[in-house]
Amino acid sequence: MDPTSAVRTDTVPVMATVIAPGAFVSAPYAWAALTRAPDVRAFLDHHEAIAVAAAALLWIVCGFAIESIASYVEVYWLDRPRSDHSDFIETWWRYLRIAWDREPIGQRYLRRLLVSFKFELNMFVAALASVPGVVWLAGRGMITTLGAAGTIVVLWILAAGLFTMAKSSSAVLAEVRRQLVRGVGQPPFDAAGNPGRNAAGDRAWM
Repeated sequence: MDPTSAVRTDTVPVMATVIAPGAFVSAPYAWAALTRAPDVRAFLDHHEAIAVAAAALLWIVCGFAIESIASYVEVYWLDRPRSDHSDFIETWWRYLRIAWDREPIGQRYLRRLLVSFKFELNMFVAALASVPGVVWLAGRGMITTLGAAGTIVVLWILAAGLFTMAKSSSAVLAEVRRQLVRGVGQPPFDAAGNPGRNAAGDRAWM
C-alpha cells in the first residue's frame, strides 16, 4: 500500500472535516478556561506531550460534536426544503445500493466534493458555535466589547458565506449522484453479480 495514498485519502479529509472545525470552535472556550486555571496552564507548559495529546483529543471530540450537529443542518436546512425531495431521497437510496465493479471517475469526483461540502458545513456550524465563546471572553474582560462585537460580525459573515457554499456543494452532489445512478441496474442480480433484466426484458447495464 502506498503510504502517501493513505495519508491523502484518510488523514486529510479527517483534518479538514473534524479536526479543523473542532480546533476552531474550541479555541475561545479553551482560552477562557485556561486563564482561570493557572496551575493547569503551568502543568501543560511543562508537559508538552500531554498538552498536545489533550489538545488533539479536545479537537477531535469537538469536531465530531460539530459534525453531528451539521448532519441535522444538512437534513433539515438543505435536504428537506428541496422541491424535489422525494426524487432526491429515491436517488440517494439507489446510489447507496450500487456496488461498483469498476469505480467511475464521477465517483472519485463525488468523494472529493463531499470533503469540501463537509468542511463548509462543519465550519459553518463551528463559526456559529464560537459566538457564545466570544461573548464569554468579553464578559470576563479578556477582550473589549468593541472587539467582541467585531469578532461576532466577522463570524456571522463567515458563517453566511460557508452556508452559501455548502448549499451550492449540496446541489452539485445531488446532481452528480443523479447522473451516476442513470442506467445502473438494480437488484436482483445473478450469481455472478450481474444485474437482472428489467420489466421489458432488456438487460440493465451497470
